[in-house]
Amino acid sequence: MAHSLSLDEVKNEIRSCIISSKAMLTLKQLSSDYMMLVGDPIPFKNLGFQSLEGLIKSFPDLDLKKQGNVTYAVAKQSEKSAHISELISNQKSPKKRPKFGRFHHSFPPSRSHQTNGWRPKTKYQSNKNHNPSGARAKNHAQFVSRSQPTVASKVVIPQHSSLPKQILRVEDEPATKGELNQRTNNKRLQENIKALSNSGGKEYMSKHRNTVFTTNTNINNNDGALQSTQIDSGASSKLLLSTKMRLSRKMSELSLDSDSGNSSPTNESISPILSKTAEFSRTNDPLKDLKKFVAIHKLGDVAVSTTLMDPKRKKFYSCKIKVGSEHTYCSYPKEFKSALEAQSFCCEEALADLIPKCEIKASLISTEQDLLIRIPPMLEKHANGIWAKQLTLDYSDKYGEMLPHDWLSIIDKSNNVHIEKTAKDHILYHCKLGDKGQQRIGGSRMPLSNVSVPANTVQFREDGKLTCQITYVVSANEIWCEQIYTEENTRFSEMVDRMKIYYEEHEAQLIPQEIVLAGYYIAKYEQEYYRVRVEKIDQRGIVCFFIDTGDELVVPKSNIFVLERVYATSQAQAFLCRLSGLEDLYDVSTNSEHLAALLDRVVILELAIDISGDENTAILPVYMYDFETGSSINEDLISQLTVELAAPILKPDRSTEVYISHIESNGDIYVHVKTKGFDNLQSLRVELQMQVNEKPLDYLLYTVTKMNSEGHLYFMKDKLTGNWERTKLIDWAPTGDYAQVYFVDKGYTDVIKVADETLYPLDSVNEVFNTYPSQAVRVRMALDAIPPNFLDLATAALPKETPVLLKIVEMGAENIPTVKLFRRNADGLFCINESIAMQTELSKEETLKNKFKLLAVSGIPSTGTLKCPPLPKAGPGSRPIEVFVPMAVSPYNFIVQPCSSYKQLHDMMDKLQLAYEDVQYGNLSIDDIVPGGIYAYKHTDSCWYRLSVIKVIHTGSSVSGYLCDYGSYQTLSVRQLVTLDEAFMELPYQALSAKLAGIKPKLDKWTMVDCEFFKQLTEMKRLYAELISIERDSFSRSDIILKVSLYDTSTDDDILISDELIKSGIAVKHT
Repeated sequence: MAHSLSLDEVKNEIRSCIISSKAMLTLKQLSSDYMMLVGDPIPFKNLGFQSLEGLIKSFPDLDLKKQGNVTYAVAKQSEKSAHISELISNQKSPKKRPKFGRFHHSFPPSRSHQTNGWRPKTKYQSNKNHNPSGARAKNHAQFVSRSQPTVASKVVIPQHSSLPKQILRVEDEPATKGELNQRTNNKRLQENIKALSNSGGKEYMSKHRNTVFTTNTNINNNDGALQSTQIDSGASSKLLLSTKMRLSRKMSELSLDSDSGNSSPTNESISPILSKTAEFSRTNDPLKDLKKFVAIHKLGDVAVSTTLMDPKRKKFYSCKIKVGSEHTYCSYPKEFKSALEAQSFCCEEALADLIPKCEIKASLISTEQDLLIRIPPMLEKHANGIWAKQLTLDYSDKYGEMLPHDWLSIIDKSNNVHIEKTAKDHILYHCKLGDKGQQRIGGSRMPLSNVSVPANTVQFREDGKLTCQITYVVSANEIWCEQIYTEENTRFSEMVDRMKIYYEEHEAQLIPQEIVLAGYYIAKYEQEYYRVRVEKIDQRGIVCFFIDTGDELVVPKSNIFVLERVYATSQAQAFLCRLSGLEDLYDVSTNSEHLAALLDRVVILELAIDISGDENTAILPVYMYDFETGSSINEDLISQLTVELAAPILKPDRSTEVYISHIESNGDIYVHVKTKGFDNLQSLRVELQMQVNEKPLDYLLYTVTKMNSEGHLYFMKDKLTGNWERTKLIDWAPTGDYAQVYFVDKGYTDVIKVADETLYPLDSVNEVFNTYPSQAVRVRMALDAIPPNFLDLATAALPKETPVLLKIVEMGAENIPTVKLFRRNADGLFCINESIAMQTELSKEETLKNKFKLLAVSGIPSTGTLKCPPLPKAGPGSRPIEVFVPMAVSPYNFIVQPCSSYKQLHDMMDKLQLAYEDVQYGNLSIDDIVPGGIYAYKHTDSCWYRLSVIKVIHTGSSVSGYLCDYGSYQTLSVRQLVTLDEAFMELPYQALSAKLAGIKPKLDKWTMVDCEFFKQLTEMKRLYAELISIERDSFSRSDIILKVSLYDTSTDDDILISDELIKSGIAVKHT
């Protein structure tokens, strides 16, 4: 059979043999086990290998180990941690890594995505640890906001405003990018006016109480001029500019404190810095506009190159513009029919990026109150701290205001800010109340990279939902997502495109002098550039956490580059969530195929808990819905994962390790397959059992009937074991009082009086536990006939806590697999089916022997009137004779044939077949049969043998007999006997009953396993026998038994069989 097996199938069988040993196997034992399991030798030559060692070395999960002169086969055990193993697995799974820039999410049509609002039915919540174990999750920080985003189109009106009420509104339409910029500027201006009014500017405010200021920078209008507007009849743009100048001057005076308490604050006013953008006006020539803007702001040279792309497929143009050494823009992937169109588009993109950056919004200086309110939340998003230099720039970018020269001393007043001074700069940390000045966790701080990337703030709508794309999946409690269809995500995507162009040109100049743990860098992986945080540095490379996708990979050190601040301002995009309602599957859902299929999918998330404001939430419990249909992904995954993780599948082409659950007397056996989810199911059962024992769930109970129980599972106490189990009601009595209940994870049934039992509906107790597939798999033992005592034999041979190998022989009736079961003892695998069959035969033999005890009275030996073959002199040191063992039952019961007359036996058997080949049946009657007589007997194999009649059974036309040359007892019909010719009486009988001398069973008697081991050592083999003594058979004093020592000389070292039995622990010496 093995010659037809594929390489993978042979590997599976070899691995089954090795794993079943729970250790390692010698190659000799492996070959023996494989032969027992498959029925043929390991076909390494047919598979193209010169040796078995070569075959095993070709399997990555198998290995060879040498101890002395003995070679062992072992199943490899990974020395890496689960974390490192996962990293290696990820390295081999590029499909799990979405590339930056691959998805540019335009805003979807303005429509409401309805979800089905699924919630778990489970009343009882398992006390599981919800946090994933990976380092990336432990080191990850993220924030959640349920507050409504700033709507810049909202016009803020003072309480006593004289403006008409009709303008007191909030627009519902989504804002454009330009509108958002305008609204942000409005908010900043209002904040500064408020700060000024609280700091001595009341006189100014009283003059302009009814004036609301807004600013709008429009880079797409025709004239390109910066427009400043003021909502007040008769107001002019000059007033706004004047106001900004006065605000700046006044704020500078208020925020520039003295160096000491004895000094007077400076009264020098700082001249306002006029926005250079005001000097810039737009024309109809984008390139001319760009060059003018670059010249005004002294950004360097403008280099423009236009390229014809992919002319063989489709002619289109692409443009690339480089401004100075820091800014690069490209029109790709958009396609243009002309070079001018591509150039114009690229110029507009450059202006759209540069104008907001270069507009001198920092002409306003923040107040002390603003600093104390704004900076701590900014620091909180940098878990490892941030350099003061970067914070200064980030603050200016975020709020459009400058920090005062002594801002460090101001912010040091905050109880949430800790400042450390270094030779290079100051480092600022966020700290909890009461921790200020305390040593940071972990002792001395880690080196800080030049830049830090702010943590992600996940912005949920007021209804608790958001739209995102899944970027990386580990398990049901570690799913990484990127929020999409937001202005933030759009800006990030645009930044990534620029980042790629920049790093492709500047790699050589961006090699880091050192790489520090927890530092932020750019990693090049598969020709793409990613923002990463360093998690570990070792000989394999740099273990990097990809902050915008959630992935974690090993990257060569040569592919790590400095992260420029301009690409660090955008927050980390990846946020972490877990699927609520699947808590009981968290531990076993790693590497699930169904979870992996979620990758790149656009989904809607809904918070499963109430988060009222901005919170630092390490992992978000969510309900996940399909973006298009609104169906619950959580609900679908419960059924998909339970089947994937715990479906007990028996594959017909390979051996499967199983555990016995239940045995029926008809030959049916129910087995468990230890799947990934099996232990999780058992843990759930124990948890729920403790729950119902401590606090019964009586509120779930209802009257169970035939109608309402169909298709439902119940949690019921098993009277046999006292455990609570999953059950199904499969049959009902006509009266409806009694029902037959099937224990779906055990395989047995019981009859219950329904009213007397507590039946908890499982779909209400625990949805995951209810959805798991039934674990008891029904198989049938491959036996020619099921013996009456099968239940006893199988129970003894198949302990429930011992693993066995199952191999499907065929699919039988009702699609029930007919199987062979194999179990391992100290000496290798043995077949349980064969052992049960042998025990059945042994039982028959014992029955016959008991009948033959009566022969001792008559003095007729089992061999009848045939002569005994010549025997050597008995005693220690006697000359060994070569023998053949045709049958071995136990060390105290086996048959030997002298090899000296082996040829004579075969010649006689050939002549016997020829002499009686035309005879179908004999014509002897029961009265013609003489006990002790020798007859020709036609066996069921259609061959003729010499048989000695031992006893005539007068109740019928049957006799009991003994095969004189082969040693087995038979019960047969008289019709199968024929008078034997005298010519066949000359050869002495060849079957000599024997037992091993000098040993006895270690236990009270030889066990089935002992007998099987002895049979493997001796049966159908040529051995040498040393005759120690001759004794009379205790059953029949007329028969003799040879006490011998057996030797196997087929190997280099002679093996004494009795010593092998002692070494194996099944025999001891006996004198």
